[in-house]
Amino acid sequence: MASPAAPRDAAERLGHVDALRAIAALLVVWMHVSEKYFQLSPDTQTSRWVYDAASYVNFGRVGVALFFAISGFVIPFSVRATSPAPVREFLLRRLFRILPLYWLSIPIGAVTCIMIWGAPFPLRYMLVDMTLLQYWLDLPSAMGLYWTLVLEMLFYFCCAILLFARSLDNYPRLAVIATTLILAHLGAVLLIRIGYPGQVYLTSLWFFHLGIMFWGSMFRAWYDGRMQSVFAIACTWGLLVILLVIYPAYCAFMVRFPVSYFLPYALAIAIFVAGATLLKIRSRVLAGIGEISYSVYLVHPVVFNLLLWALMRTEVTSFWRTRHLATYVVLNMAITVALSVFTYRWVEQPAIAMGRSLSRRWFGASGPAREPAL
Repeated sequence: MASPAAPRDAAERLGHVDALRAIAALLVVWMHVSEKYFQLSPDTQTSRWVYDAASYVNFGRVGVALFFAISGFVIPFSVRATSPAPVREFLLRRLFRILPLYWLSIPIGAVTCIMIWGAPFPLRYMLVDMTLLQYWLDLPSAMGLYWTLVLEMLFYFCCAILLFARSLDNYPRLAVIATTLILAHLGAVLLIRIGYPGQVYLTSLWFFHLGIMFWGSMFRAWYDGRMQSVFAIACTWGLLVILLVIYPAYCAFMVRFPVSYFLPYALAIAIFVAGATLLKIRSRVLAGIGEISYSVYLVHPVVFNLLLWALMRTEVTSFWRTRHLATYVVLNMAITVALSVFTYRWVEQPAIAMGRSLSRRWFGASGPAREPAL
């Protein structure tokens, strides 16, 4: 394992962190496209190993868990400590970072992911989606992946509370929070083992994912050389052992969960740790995709649903429906990245600039902002 890097290396590290984001986004695209397209025709089913591989490991869950670890690694360290109102400025910038593209995706997603397939999606559902309260109100979403944004926003508000309490850089406290959240999920797994209903497990996943985010923050603090507490360091490495070894072993042998339930988390954490330390990826292409990965994440369901809808209206034996499954995966990735460049340029960047402008106007401009390129 590489030794902790000095804080001055932060700018240099951003490129390979963006590369990890690109890997996470492309794994999600691979999973979603392959599971929808492998039944296009008998010819695509002969290449369904592209889907089987993604399904067995659950590439989608790997990508999401990797995103969560990266969020923990980056987000708390984007705070401007010199701001006169760091909590309000942090939340303002985060909201302008997430919400504009999310709001734009709701009507487009409702049409392309639901309505073109013949299902209704009333305007009131779209309005509820805009509040990110649909999961608490047990209402459908325009896109199924919105739950990750709800969790991301929850992490932001947790960070804001800790920042208000002057505890965001209190690493022993973060260690207690991360450990409690992850162990709560392990406790829920035990309850499933002794006969409790599966809803307990699904609810506990929210705690588990938040725990991964907070663990990512602890890992960043250790990596930057900020963490001096022996307790916090021990918790950082102890939780790493739990995530990589103990959790998958327990799920496999005690609860006998399918591999796709637990292996993705261990794999995501392994990729994250390796990519942040020993195997830093120096690729301008991946770094560029990582920079627009939020757009990739929200745009790809629109692309693969529209393309699938068009393909389903051709003959089952046509040239367009009989290609190798990998062809559709790569094609969707290419179109998604191309459209994401557009949404990043015309939606994300103006929204980020507006958030920064408002924060400077309302909260002053003392000190440089450490805004991550997400």
